[in-house]
Amino acid sequence: MKVGEKIDAYKVGQRSFDPKETFAFVTHAGHRAIVWSWGAHAYVTHEDKFLRFKVQGRLFKGHVYIILGWDDTFTLYFTSSHGNIKRIEEGIYIDMLIDTIDGIVETP
Repeated sequence: MKVGEKIDAYKVGQRSFDPKETFAFVTHAGHRAIVWSWGAHAYVTHEDKFLRFKVQGRLFKGHVYIILGWDDTFTLYFTSSHGNIKRIEEGIYIDMLIDTIDGIVETP
């Protein structure tokens, strides 16, 4: 998938994982204030493919998809509300996840 295309999240997932664990990490108490600043809501986990949520940040408004790759890194897709890909970030380790999303959604 490339920037400008419409996302098909069911096809981009390269590896099965438990998106509920990723959801627990993102919404953990230590990250709560940062995630709230994004206006994050409407969380969706789809079986073993992806975690998606909507953000209303200062710099980006739309959906964030978190998908685990074959190499244990995450790929982040930032899309419009209609699913058009605006930005892709690849090779994101779990410890970089919150800061990476925050840098795109809220803090330059």
